[in-house]
Amino acid sequence: MIPFSIQAPWLNNAVARQTVRLLSAVGLSGFMVWLTNLQEPGWAIITSVIVTQNSITDTISKGRDQIVGTLIGAVASIVPITLMMFLRWPLWEAFAIAFIPLAVLVSWKPEARMGVVTLMIATLFPSEGDPYLRPIERVLAILIGVGVSTLVTYVVLHEKARRDAFRNAAETVTQIVAMLQKARSGDTDWVTIQDMNDECAASLRKVQAALEEARREHWKPLEQRDPMLAQLPKEVRQLQMDALVVARAMLRFPHSGATIPPQQVATISAGLLRGFQWVIQRCNDEATARSGDDSRVAAEVISALPAEDETADPIIRFVVGILLTDLKHIISFLGEDDADRP
Repeated sequence: MIPFSIQAPWLNNAVARQTVRLLSAVGLSGFMVWLTNLQEPGWAIITSVIVTQNSITDTISKGRDQIVGTLIGAVASIVPITLMMFLRWPLWEAFAIAFIPLAVLVSWKPEARMGVVTLMIATLFPSEGDPYLRPIERVLAILIGVGVSTLVTYVVLHEKARRDAFRNAAETVTQIVAMLQKARSGDTDWVTIQDMNDECAASLRKVQAALEEARREHWKPLEQRDPMLAQLPKEVRQLQMDALVVARAMLRFPHSGATIPPQQVATISAGLLRGFQWVIQRCNDEATARSGDDSRVAAEVISALPAEDETADPIIRFVVGILLTDLKHIISFLGEDDADRP
C-alpha cells in the first residue's frame, strides 16, 4: 500500500501530521455512519478519535482493545436485556448480573474495559427499536471507527519508521561515544556511567519500536525487504553492551597500578572515534535515503581501526578487542549495499 503524503515544510512537525490524520479519521467516520444510517453514529466518531495514533502499532493495539471489549460487552448485554424483556427483572438487578463478572474481567484484563461501557450503553440508556439491536449497532459503530482509523494511519501522512530507526540508532551510538569519552577522562564514577548507559538503552528502545512499526508497514517480511533495518537493533545493542564493559574497565584502570603511555591511549581512542563517527554518519545517511554504500569504503574504515594488541594491559586489551570486533562487524554490516531491494 502506497501512503498518501504531501510535501510541505509544516508537515515535518509530528503534531501537524497527527492533527491531519485525526481530522481525516473523524471526517471519514462521519461519512461512513451517514451512509450506514446508524441510530448512534457518535460512537464511530468517538472510536476513531480514540484509536487513531501516531504509529500503526499503537493504532492496531488500540483498535484491537476496542473491538474485543465491545464484543464482550455486546454479548454480556444480551443477558440483562433478556431478563428484563421476558422475565420482567428490575433494571438494576438484571444489570448487576452482567456487570459484576465484567468488573472482575476488567480488573484482570484492563484492555477489556470497553466491555463495561458497551454493557452500560446497551442496558442503562435505552433507545427506540429492538433492544437487541443496540449492542449490534454498537459493535458496528466500533468496527467502523477502528477500520477507518487503521486505514487513515496506514495511508495519510504515514510516519517513516525506517527514518526514525536509523536516526535513533545514530543517536544511540553518539551516546555510546559520549559514555566512553566520559570514562576515559577519569573524572566520573560508575553511577554516572550507569546513568549514561540508561540513556543509551532508552534510545535503543526507540530503535526497536521503529523496527516493530516497520514490520507492520508491509505484508512482506522485513528480513526480506530491508535486512539492514531488521538487523540494526541487534548490532547497536551489542555495541552498547561492549562499551559499558570497556567503560567499567577504564574506571578501574587508574587503581590497578598498570600504566599505558598517553600516546598509545590517544592512538586507540582516535582510531575508535573514527570508526564510531563513520557508523553515526552512515546511520544518518540511511535515515535520509536508502542509497546503499560501497563495501570498499567500509573496508577502508575497518583497516584504519587500531590493532587489538596496541596495549600491554591484558584487561584493557581484552575488552577493547571485544569492542573492536563488534565495531568492525557493524561497519561491515552498514557498508553493504541493499538499495536495490524492494
